[in-house]
Amino acid sequence: ERMFGLLQAFQEREGHANVPAGHVEDGEKLGSWLQNQRTRYQARGWSEAERKCKKASAMSDEEVERLEALGVAWDALAEQWERMFGLLQAFQEREGHANVPAGHVEDGEKLGSWLQNQRTRYQARGWSEAERKCKKASAMSDEEVERLEALGVAWDALAEQWERMFGLL
Repeated sequence: ERMFGLLQAFQEREGHANVPAGHVEDGEKLGSWLQNQRTRYQARGWSEAERKCKKASAMSDEEVERLEALGVAWDALAEQWERMFGLLQAFQEREGHANVPAGHVEDGEKLGSWLQNQRTRYQARGWSEAERKCKKASAMSDEEVERLEALGVAWDALAEQWERMFGLL
């Protein structure tokens, strides 16, 4: 109950309940606790043997409802991706293109850095598992590729810029 109360306080103060993994609230490791709750949520779909092996108990319906009422995202990375994609859409609508400068910040978020990371993830589609692990990059899904391409994202920004500038000659 104490940790839930700390999460409530965090949500009221920050406007969301997606606590960073390393966050400490009032001396408690709230970020770690929330990660554990996400694992327990996933454990609902695991067999008893999997839960025993991974030393995770399944979350009750009541716990799920309480956390969802605060706005907890069970897949924080997917939630973040969607938030950043929404910012990219807004940028594209305003600027007429989706090739965000590397240092650009949109609504307090590092949109340019995020897009550069998406380009790396696009390249990672052609890398071996070992290369992805070494470079700490996950491969982008087909759906993500389609959505970004629909906005007009250029995967090789320098080549795209070169072509555009050459066309002005």
